[in-house]
Amino acid sequence: MNNKQFYNVMEEIVPTIVKVLLNSPDYQTVCRCEKCTVDIIALSLNSIPARYVTSDDKRNLVYELFGKPFMREMLNKHIIGAIHVVRKNPNHD
Repeated sequence: MNNKQFYNVMEEIVPTIVKVLLNSPDYQTVCRCEKCTVDIIALSLNSIPARYVTSDDKRNLVYELFGKPFMREMLNKHIIGAIHVVRKNPNHD
């Protein structure tokens, strides 16, 4: 965790999943520049409920929860939706 007293664990989890998905064969045609990647992460975080924690133990519990298949499926659904939005509307030339 960082120096704050609280932290949204989704800010750790979502960028990792975005990078994994963007490197998968299904998304080879999606722009992976820094701007598009950050836009996908931000759009995803805006659609996924925040999971704030106050300790490393609670952070680990969130990781355990989001390691379950039904929660991974939910995250993937939101992130894939964000990928499609950014693909259709890139915020660069």
